[in-house]
Amino acid sequence: MTGTTIEMLDSSATNINTSTTSFSSNQINRINSPPSVNLTSLTSSQDSMIPTSPTNNSNSMNRRDSTHKSTTGKSLPSSLKTPRTSSVTAFHSKNFRIHTCCGILELNCLKMTSLAALVVSLFAFTALIAIISLNYSVVATYHSSLETLETSGTYYRELMKLSARAAVTADYNRTLSLEYVDLYNSYFKEYYVVMNNLIANVPPSVLYWNQHNMLRENVKSRKAVNMEVAMMSQVTNGNYTAALRSLDSDQYKDLLTGYEEEVQSIIDYVADLKYSNAEMDLATTTVALIIICISLAIVIPVLIVFVLLSVQKDNSKEKQLRQVKKYMIMDTINDPSVVEKFKDFCKQERSEENFALLEKINEYKKLCERSFDIQVFLFDTDVLSSSDQFSETTTSSTEDASKKKNKAKKGYTEKDLMEIEKKKFEIAFEIYSEFLDVRGDRSVNISKAFADNVKQHLDYFAKGENESIPESLFDSVEYEMCVLMMDTHHRFKQFMEVSLKEKKQILSTLKRKTVKK
Repeated sequence: MTGTTIEMLDSSATNINTSTTSFSSNQINRINSPPSVNLTSLTSSQDSMIPTSPTNNSNSMNRRDSTHKSTTGKSLPSSLKTPRTSSVTAFHSKNFRIHTCCGILELNCLKMTSLAALVVSLFAFTALIAIISLNYSVVATYHSSLETLETSGTYYRELMKLSARAAVTADYNRTLSLEYVDLYNSYFKEYYVVMNNLIANVPPSVLYWNQHNMLRENVKSRKAVNMEVAMMSQVTNGNYTAALRSLDSDQYKDLLTGYEEEVQSIIDYVADLKYSNAEMDLATTTVALIIICISLAIVIPVLIVFVLLSVQKDNSKEKQLRQVKKYMIMDTINDPSVVEKFKDFCKQERSEENFALLEKINEYKKLCERSFDIQVFLFDTDVLSSSDQFSETTTSSTEDASKKKNKAKKGYTEKDLMEIEKKKFEIAFEIYSEFLDVRGDRSVNISKAFADNVKQHLDYFAKGENESIPESLFDSVEYEMCVLMMDTHHRFKQFMEVSLKEKKQILSTLKRKTVKK
C-alpha cells in the first residue's frame, strides 16, 4: 500500500513538475523572444482605438501577405514592399568615451549633459565663494577704516560761521548775542572732533598743509577760526564794534576762501572712499548674481530634461514590464496543463469574469489566425502576379496554373472566409454584449472608450462598411484585463510553487519511511 502511494505521489509530483517547468519555460521563451504575430504590442493596442475602414483593412492584408512571403522565402513585389524605418537612436543611448588613468569611462548624452551641468555648477559655486570672500575682506577693511569717519565737518563749519555772524550783528542785544556765542562754542567742539578724527585716519599725503610744507596753524581755514574765536570773545566783553569790524574786514573774507581747498578736500576724499566701497560692494553682488543666473540657466533646464527623460524611461520600462507580464498571462491561458488550475484559482480570487473574457478573446484570435491562413491562400496568386508583372507571359501562366492546383488541393474558398468572418463577428458580439456592455451579465471594469470602439467596429461590419473585423479589435481590452490580473497571476505562480514544494516534501518523507522499513 505504501509503495503504491509513493508511486502515485511520485507520478503526481512529476506531472506538476513537468507542467510547472513547461509553464515557466513558456514564460521564459516569451520573455526572451519577440512578440509573435498573434500577440500584438502595446503600440498596436493603442492604434486599435481608431476605427478602421475597408482601406485600412486592405493595408492590414498587405501586412499579412508580407509576413507570409517572408516566412516562405518568396520575394514580394516592389510596389508592396515597405522599407524598414531606421531606428532613431534615443538621446540617452549615444555614448561618449573618456579615457582616464583608471580606464575608459563611457557616458551617454544624458549623463554627459548632467556631468557638464555639474561642472558648471561647481565652477559657479567656486567662483561665488571666491567673490564673496574677496568682497567680505575688502568691505570689512573699508568698514573698519571708514566706519568712524564722518563727513559732517562742512555742516558744522557753516553753522559756526552763521552763529558768529548772528552773535556779532544782534543789535547790541546782549542776551541774544550770548546765546549765539554758546551755539558757536558747541559747534566749534563738534567741528574739531570730526576734523581731528579725519586727519588722524586719512593718509598724510592728503592733508593740504603736508602737501605745501606748512603748519596746520598757518592755513587760512585755521586762521579764520581763530578770528571767529576772537570775535566771540569781543562779543562776550560787549565790544560789538570791534567784533563787527573784524567780521566785515577783507582779511576775514579772504581767510574764509581757504576752506574749500584746505579742509573740503579731506572730506571729499573720505566721501569718495565710501562711494568706492559701495560701488565695489554693488559690483561684487552683481557679478555673483550674474554667475548664479547663468548657472541656474544651465542647470535648471538640464535637471528638467533629466527628470522628464527619467520619467519617460521609467514609464517605458513599466510598459515593457506590463507587456511581458501580459504575455505570461496569455501563455498560462494557452497552456492546457495549467489553464484549468488557473481558472479555478481565478474563481477563488473572484476574478472569473476577467479570465472568461481573456478566454473569449483568445478564441477570437484563433479565428483570426484561421482567417489569415485562408486569406493568404486565396490572395496568394494575386500577390505573386503583381510581383511578376514584368516577367514573361509563359512564366506567369505557369505560376497561375500551379497556384490554382494548390487552391483546389487545399479546398479553401471565399465562402470559408465569409463563414470565419461571421464566427468572428458572433464571438466579438458575444464579448461586447456579455463583458464590455455595462448591462451585460458578466460586465467587467473596463473603459467606456474601449467598449465604444468595439461597438463601432461591429456596426461597421454589420452595415457592410468593413469586409472583416480587425484582429487587433480587443488588444486594448486584453491589455487592460492582463494589467488587472497581474496580481492574481503572481499569486497563482506562488501557489503553484508552494504546491510543488509540498508535493516534493511529502514524496521525500514517504520515501524515507519506505527505506527505513
